Amino acid sequence: MAKAKAVKKPQKEENIWNFPNLITFMRIILTFLTLYLIFGRYSIISIVITFTLGMLTDFLDGQIARRFKLTTEFGRKFDMIADRFLMISTVVGLIFYYTYLNLLDHWHIIQIFMIMSREIITFPFALILILSGKEIPHAKFIGKLTTFLQGFAFPCVILSIYFHTFTYISPVIAIATLVVGIFSAATFVKDLSKE
Repeated sequence: MAKAKAVKKPQKEENIWNFPNLITFMRIILTFLTLYLIFGRYSIISIVITFTLGMLTDFLDGQIARRFKLTTEFGRKFDMIADRFLMISTVVGLIFYYTYLNLLDHWHIIQIFMIMSREIITFPFALILILSGKEIPHAKFIGKLTTFLQGFAFPCVILSIYFHTFTYISPVIAIATLVVGIFSAATFVKDLSKE
């Protein structure tokens, strides 16, 4: 007797027009604003505040989505794209700008690469995942911890250019972010292999 073919359930249509996705979109806007402040030669404090606000939206959108059961597959992909867009765009913008001003030394750049360890390792995997249309693995605590540490570490590195006190703080947080970021990247790749 022939086996009956499994009936594929139709995918439930998602409502992407919700408040958490609006918050995620605000991160995109804040990224462009941060870049404008960088190349417009605004104060470092205003740049750091704008960047930090962008990082805070990453915490808010997920919390609200889970609390009010507004999570969507689109939202999870959009969140991942917005995270990378904020971090990578801001880092590239600041490296270009501060290299032009001759304010970045090798130690600053090494710390930035430490902070970006997760993005550097996972970028090709994340790109393939987004283009393939596959489901994104659910966020793990270690991933959120990495983002949290990046939100502190990166501003500390930039502030260390202007304020000597931060030269003692930024390396410690950068190394911690490197270690946690590597574990986070490994977890992300491992979860992808299960899909």
